[in-house]
Amino acid sequence: MPVVRVLTAVLSFGIILTPPAPAQPTTDTTVTWRSYSATGTTRVQVYPGPPDEEEQHTVVLWELAENRGPTVVEDLPYVADLVGRRLGIDPTTAYWVTYWGGFSYDGADPDADRALFLRATFHRTSGGDLGSPRWTVVEESEVRELTDRQWNP
Repeated sequence: MPVVRVLTAVLSFGIILTPPAPAQPTTDTTVTWRSYSATGTTRVQVYPGPPDEEEQHTVVLWELAENRGPTVVEDLPYVADLVGRRLGIDPTTAYWVTYWGGFSYDGADPDADRALFLRATFHRTSGGDLGSPRWTVVEESEVRELTDRQWNP
């Protein structure tokens, strides 16, 4: 009988002290790359991909106002390859989402409601190189689905 009481107390104690885990990316970092004439910078967040799809990850690339180099869109094949090597992700098994918001423009309100999301996917060429991205404009609700409902900017 005392064992049951102790076990009940431990379970009750655990339920009281265990808050729900906030949705977070598995990786949240900044990546820089060197283009022909300037250095680009982007914030990179990696999430698990949507369930029941081939894509194992969704990578959100933030277009930052402080980026003085090329945009992520201009260099996406290179950035995807670089991020993939650094984080152990095959770019062809991930969704790549570029994200513009108020934080993307000098002097703008970083919390402004406006946002633009472009989703890209890649394939490999017959030579094994990363091919050109296939682009699609997506809504924020679709980004939530692509991140298995973990997206929370």
